[in-house]
Amino acid sequence: MSAHSGERDVSIYLACRALAAVINVVSVALFTRLSSPDLYGQYLIGFSICFIVYSLTVQWAVYAHFGTFRQEAADRFALSLLSISAIALAPALLAIWVLAALSVIDSHIAWGSAVLSACFTLHFAGTEISRSHLKPGLVAVATILRSLLSLGLGSASLLLFHEPAALLVAVGLGYALGTVPVYLHFARTLWREGLRQPVGAEIAAMLRYGWPLAIAFGASAAAMNIDRILLEHHADAATVAPYGAVMDLMKQTFLVLAEAISAGYVAHARIHMMRGEREAANAVLRRDFVSQAFVVVFGTVAFLLLGRLVFSVVLAPAYLDMALDVLPALLIGNALLVLRAHYFGQVIYLGASSLIELAASVVMIAAAACAALLLIEPMGAHGAALAFAIGQAAALVVYVVGAPKALRMPVDWPRAALLVGLGGLILAGGFEAEALFGPVAGTALSVLAIGAASLVLAIRWNIFNLSAMAQKLASPLLGRLAKRGL
Repeated sequence: MSAHSGERDVSIYLACRALAAVINVVSVALFTRLSSPDLYGQYLIGFSICFIVYSLTVQWAVYAHFGTFRQEAADRFALSLLSISAIALAPALLAIWVLAALSVIDSHIAWGSAVLSACFTLHFAGTEISRSHLKPGLVAVATILRSLLSLGLGSASLLLFHEPAALLVAVGLGYALGTVPVYLHFARTLWREGLRQPVGAEIAAMLRYGWPLAIAFGASAAAMNIDRILLEHHADAATVAPYGAVMDLMKQTFLVLAEAISAGYVAHARIHMMRGEREAANAVLRRDFVSQAFVVVFGTVAFLLLGRLVFSVVLAPAYLDMALDVLPALLIGNALLVLRAHYFGQVIYLGASSLIELAASVVMIAAAACAALLLIEPMGAHGAALAFAIGQAAALVVYVVGAPKALRMPVDWPRAALLVGLGGLILAGGFEAEALFGPVAGTALSVLAIGAASLVLAIRWNIFNLSAMAQKLASPLLGRLAKRGL
């Protein structure tokens, strides 16, 4: 397995996640129109419960596999991940049953969340095995299939049953069925000669690495979803619907791009670190940081300038006012989330103890819970958005100041400052253009400014491998022009 800069992998991850994001945005548009706000809000609560339980009981195994993976025992490590995930699914299902028995969630929502948890386990274990083997093509197939199947099955469930539990099950089946090609591929290759029994020492190493992550990911998931849960408690499911829909739309932009970037770069930086090639690893990580900062700045500017247009097209009309109200605070929270989870937080895979993830997550849930308890009742959805942003800020501080000095993630300050300054200029110019020329002309000028500035920087800095791709596309054309004497 060779280590390189990860540019090609980033390009593949980006392309597949971008296509999946478009499909997911269509899903949000259809689901919010085919369901009532109350139904969609119940679905979001069920999804949040599932995500918290899955993160606490199962998700750690995926990251422990990546953190302890060795190429020479790839088949055993993959089987160890599947075995641990299957065992860990039992307490996940038990936790959901207990929540239903205590009437924390309705029984039909609990049933749907349980199915979704099992499907999550199949999907993320399969894609993690592919990622560790540097098989971005397999991850791309699973990601796109998951989105297409979730869209089709989810829409069908709403038309046929119009129940939140049915929507949870349908989306879950999309996750599970989308990963079938991954398991078929590894059955023909990795496990071609049969399954080798996992070694106890390797499983023990995964457990030692992963136990802090189990608590950390559970706390992190709770911190990222407590705003929805308390908002539903103080208001109702119909209030959660527009709030959650905006968050989902941001996930299909900010987080999709950020995850694609980190998936491509960090795996290669880790290989360099394992070989003792610190400078090469830092070079890869600096490219990672610049790419993440690029996404954060231009994504934030685009949402602030074009949010009303986007939401009016994608969301049901009843969602628009609340969506615009919570937009600024959620933008700040998601920008901080990208930097925390997909850049500074990746230090645990580069040699830092996973205990720092535990510390950051405990601080995050404490900050988010306190803020939610103080802000949601008097401020509603706007208070929930502020609580989310406060939790992300607190966790980011832990990573920035708490990482071992020898493993501090590099930061390209000059390019970061340039991005922030340019983003501020575009934002100010966009608001001024709208005031002077009206919303239609102002929006058109904003799109032009964002597109031109981001394209120039992306090509100049080779973000998303655009410069290399542009050269490949231009070479045949220049060759033909040269033959014709042009």
